[in-house]
Amino acid sequence: MPGATRYQQGNEILDMVLLLPSVTFPTLAANASGTNTATVQGVQPYDLISWNMIPPPAHLTLDNAYCLAPNVITFEWGTDSTGISGARVPLLIAVTRCENANALPGGAAIPSQLL
Repeated sequence: MPGATRYQQGNEILDMVLLLPSVTFPTLAANASGTNTATVQGVQPYDLISWNMIPPPAHLTLDNAYCLAPNVITFEWGTDSTGISGARVPLLIAVTRCENANALPGGAAIPSQLL
């Protein structure tokens, strides 16, 4: 943080918030799930993706978001006991990257515990 007196600690090398103004979600039956992808320039495999729907449509949940290919985020959607027709929703996402996360196959360079 500008003006801070403490040095950064840890292995985080990127922490960025992005607005995806129009992400399409699939048509889903009651108690169903489905996936789709969105192109987001700059994301890399093993980036940590956090999200917030603005506002979330009734009966729709975003269960997971992840990056397994450069510049592509996969979204996993779900519904409750009421289905939902496909449409678009704005998403606020945070992308966090740790140092050397994709240096080894399977993200093996990501620490599994605090040192």
